[in-house]
Amino acid sequence: MWVSKGYTGSTHDFAIFKDVFAGLTLEKYRIHVDAGFVGIVKFINYKYVFIPFKARKNHPLTAFQKAVNQCLAAVRVAVENSIAQLKAFFVLRIENRMRKKKKLADAFSLCAELACFKYSYAKA
Repeated sequence: MWVSKGYTGSTHDFAIFKDVFAGLTLEKYRIHVDAGFVGIVKFINYKYVFIPFKARKNHPLTAFQKAVNQCLAAVRVAVENSIAQLKAFFVLRIENRMRKKKKLADAFSLCAELACFKYSYAKA
């Protein structure tokens, strides 16, 4: 589990992605993103990026597109479960009033490390 630095709540995930991974070559990796990352194909080799299809007004998804989305969701569920493991820690569920952003980042990193430890201990 990896955690980036903190961003304000109004920052879009794609803007964070561009900030964190700018200049890195990611062609060797398979990248699974949600439907909010439509412009990602401009930054990464297209054959390694997996984006679910979006239904548009008066253009519903075909049966094939729905099947592809279900396969992508089966992979994405691991990410969502990791996020749920982080939210098990009370400090990340409540509105945080820490004035120093460094302390909040440290608390988040510590919770991520504890979640990784808990996951690795459960597998053993």
